[in-house]
Amino acid sequence: MARLPRVVLAGYPLHIMVKGHNSQPIFTSDEEKRAYLEWLRDAAREYDLAIHAYVLMPNHVHILATPKNDVSASRVMQSVGRRYAQMFNHTHGTTGTVWEGRYRSCLVDPDAYFLLCQKFIEQNPLRAGLVQKPEDWHWSSYRHHVGAETIPWISDHPGYWALANTPFERQLAWQKAVLDPMNKTEIEKVSSHLNFGWPLATDQLLKQLTPKINRPVVPRRAGRPKKLTNK
Repeated sequence: MARLPRVVLAGYPLHIMVKGHNSQPIFTSDEEKRAYLEWLRDAAREYDLAIHAYVLMPNHVHILATPKNDVSASRVMQSVGRRYAQMFNHTHGTTGTVWEGRYRSCLVDPDAYFLLCQKFIEQNPLRAGLVQKPEDWHWSSYRHHVGAETIPWISDHPGYWALANTPFERQLAWQKAVLDPMNKTEIEKVSSHLNFGWPLATDQLLKQLTPKINRPVVPRRAGRPKKLTNK
């Protein structure tokens, strides 16, 4: 079955994820992580992709970003993926693909689900048991959002700004949010939409987006359509 085209609209956030081939580790040193982030920063500037949040995990990467045009995200991911794969293979004396197929993405409702996705991303090291406190993982945007460091190329989303009126209050509110575990339903909702590429949005927004998108925006029901009969 042919793959559906991505749902990408300029001005709407995207949750993006890319994995290592066969789920193998893609980061084996801090130097490799720094290189990936530097190339992500540079490509995002070149191709007009506003990066709101990210996390580098041992075998995958999550990014939350808003494209300024319909090809911003694809060009950034192609650029970073190509450069990183060349460096990784050169460093480890390997050949062939580093990534498991193409990156996955889903459009995110900026009002209803943006902060949930940002929380999903920045909670990842905690859920994976890599750290006991989220600030101990230096390879995500969490430290930026709680004021532990400043990442100049992070573009804070209006949803984050709306948390409070002052930087300190926003940082405290976000710290409390991330320390509050997501429930199973929330995790599965974010994960499933990302894995299958369905927009994570309210019914109201989906109705608004449907005329702009040349593909279904919700899964079709399983089975054959019912036959109409004349009575």
